[in-house]
Amino acid sequence: MEDRKQVASALKDYLARERISREQFAFKTKLGKSTIDKLLIGLYSDRTLSIVENHTKLALRPANGAVQEDAPVPAGAREPAVADRPSIAVLPFTNMSGDPDQEFVADGITEDIITALARLRWLFVIARNSSFVYKGRATDVRQVAQDLGVRYVLEGSVRTAGQRIRITGQLIDAETAKHIWAERYDRDMQDIFAVQDDITERVVAAVEPHLYAEEGFRASNKPPESIDAWGLVVRAWGLINRVDGRLNGEAQRLLRRAIEMEPRYARAHALLGWAVWWAVYCYWDPDRHEGYRQAAEHAQNALSFDASDPWARMVSGLCFSTVGRHDRALVELRTALDLNPSFALGHTALGWALLRAGQYDDAVEETGRALRMSPRDSFSGFYTSMHGLALLGAERFEEALPYLRASVAAFTEYSGHYNTLISCCGHLGLIEEAQEFIRIRNSVGPPLRLRVIRENLSKFAHGAVFVEGLRKAGVPE
Repeated sequence: MEDRKQVASALKDYLARERISREQFAFKTKLGKSTIDKLLIGLYSDRTLSIVENHTKLALRPANGAVQEDAPVPAGAREPAVADRPSIAVLPFTNMSGDPDQEFVADGITEDIITALARLRWLFVIARNSSFVYKGRATDVRQVAQDLGVRYVLEGSVRTAGQRIRITGQLIDAETAKHIWAERYDRDMQDIFAVQDDITERVVAAVEPHLYAEEGFRASNKPPESIDAWGLVVRAWGLINRVDGRLNGEAQRLLRRAIEMEPRYARAHALLGWAVWWAVYCYWDPDRHEGYRQAAEHAQNALSFDASDPWARMVSGLCFSTVGRHDRALVELRTALDLNPSFALGHTALGWALLRAGQYDDAVEETGRALRMSPRDSFSGFYTSMHGLALLGAERFEEALPYLRASVAAFTEYSGHYNTLISCCGHLGLIEEAQEFIRIRNSVGPPLRLRVIRENLSKFAHGAVFVEGLRKAGVPE
């Protein structure tokens, strides 16, 4: 029996390291969820173990009978988790201008192409933050594709001179390193949105020709009339992604300037709503009630100008979820994903709302999908924390633990991540570890108290199990 426990433990560690949910692993191996559930408690057949070894490259059945979960894996032996539909990563376009102030142009073009491609339901698009991990680095396309689990990679460069801009792009089949398509555009700066549409359309045509005609695709973003307003929004988005209170404030100022320039610019309103919401969530804004009210207002403003903006739908959904209007929240968040199926942050938000509504299995599935879409960036532990929280709500505490530990390591200044980890440790009887995290957590925020958490979670289905874990960990009333 001890050997079977070791096998189960080795597989749990593998799923945590690879950030794969049980559901995803069951789908990948075609074993089925019930078989994986049994495997994780040490019940399995020799055939099941053989299939698992083939997929994970773990040495679960060595000759001496000991589990060797850390056996070295030969280079290239581990299979990338390639998506089951056409998949692509858009690497950050290189700024060739020699002027660092023009960096935002290259970043903005990259982001807009990612957004346009993600509108196609049949195309799996790696999230912006994971692609931007490779910014400024010499990259090997095959390695990037293996790291991110995609078949295609789009890369390019941008060079500006006065009011002229040159954009190059090339699409690569990472399995063969073959260049499928390449193009160069020399245009006036005011034409960059048309260039982005053209690049996106050509990429779609190259990736899946027979679907191209069926989709009748044309990137249908609503570009602002002002290139200056667009540049402010691009810069603000970069600041929000850096997860810093001071930079978040600067991002809000840039977005308000963009709205002053172009009052009907929906994306500027939507991102301002997200920046305000995120500032409240991270405790950078002490007036939580007013902050959430403002975030909801900005989201509704955005939707009044463009009802198809997925960011506005996401922020609106989060605001409804926060006040316990679960049905309305789920409608908004599912609409956001209908508009942008590869929206990693949107999948996390939907998973969180499902958790609050008591739909735990669906919550785990959605938060796990977000981690798959953004494998190189956890948004300062937000993705890993929400997946761990969903697992905790489902009372899958052992599975939740490594994700919650990772979230604390990613954002040590945020007390909320500690709360979930402390609850999980309480349920698992890890009292010494829980007490140490309570000490650290109380040094970055107000003292942790059960009555405060109970009140904060009173509208949410997972509140009882969350508070019970804190009680077991020794958190005072």
